[in-house]
Amino acid sequence: MERRQFIKAGSILILGLLTTSKLKASAVISKAVEFGNEFRERIKTIIRELKREGSNLVKKVMNGKKYEYDPYTHYPYDGGIKDEKTGYQLFFHIHRPNEYGHFHTFALDENGELVHLVLISMDEQGKPIVLATVNRWVTGDKYVKADVLKKLTKDFYVNPSLFTDQKVVEFVNDIFKAYSEEIFQLYYDRDKWIIEYVNKNFREPFEDREFEILSERKINLYT
Repeated sequence: MERRQFIKAGSILILGLLTTSKLKASAVISKAVEFGNEFRERIKTIIRELKREGSNLVKKVMNGKKYEYDPYTHYPYDGGIKDEKTGYQLFFHIHRPNEYGHFHTFALDENGELVHLVLISMDEQGKPIVLATVNRWVTGDKYVKADVLKKLTKDFYVNPSLFTDQKVVEFVNDIFKAYSEEIFQLYYDRDKWIIEYVNKNFREPFEDREFEILSERKINLYT
């Protein structure tokens, strides 16, 4: 009888621990969703404010320059926007179909080497439509694994005052907060794709010009 009671008590304890763990995990997920939604609303506000001005994010980042379908034409200016204090940087350019253009974002790792983080694809109305990772030949940066990218991404910040219209930089900063989980998953999907490529072709994919985008996810602020 005592043994049965002990087993029953133990089962109740385990069930209680599992339930507590599930509740904690659920709370973490709920908080992450709430956090992401807050920054999505901030992005929507930026888009609305620019629309009232008769402008949008892509017009602003082009900085009065002519629309050039050319990967070597960078906006808002050559070299893009670099934050010397944080090591993060970004630029916008145009050379892919099915979009108006896209932002590239970068970090400097602990050795001061350039690492590409995520591509933010934009439509002509200045709304973000796709997040993606790119092959190394695209940006000539250093390859690092998903866990390193995740650490670098968590602290992404470019000082908005480094560009004449701060909303452009604020938008990019907010994307990293609004879609943090989606971006992290892109990194893991990218690494999985690389492993599958190596196993199939017995070589690294980093200079394979047939593959520009290694992982991507469509996004819609309004759904």
